[in-house]
Amino acid sequence: MNFLKSLIIKPIEGYLLLTSWLILTLLYLQIVFSATAIFCMVGLLSFYFIEFQFALNVIYGASLLGFVSGVVWAERIRKRHGIVTFHGYLLSTPEIEGWRDKDGNIVRSRYQQKSFKQEIPS
Repeated sequence: MNFLKSLIIKPIEGYLLLTSWLILTLLYLQIVFSATAIFCMVGLLSFYFIEFQFALNVIYGASLLGFVSGVVWAERIRKRHGIVTFHGYLLSTPEIEGWRDKDGNIVRSRYQQKSFKQEIPS
């Protein structure tokens, strides 16, 4: 019975593990390639000011610099927040779900209302 159970469950576990690693890899690469794309867009401005061949080399250098900075940025995010948590933060809608403080408790408004009561000296 245990053999049949493991025969059915092991492929499902492998599929779930492979899918989770694929999703994490794609989210990681999304952070890396976003930095690369930003650097390439800035490098595209070089076509307006310098000749074509040198501008192409500037684009290659900017994309390499963007890729390296993207890897550094993705590693910092992975170590500090976590890849899934970071993307969840980017996709959150606090206007619908409610604003939360550092501990995750829902607050009534985004900005805490301060009390204007004056203390009466006795």
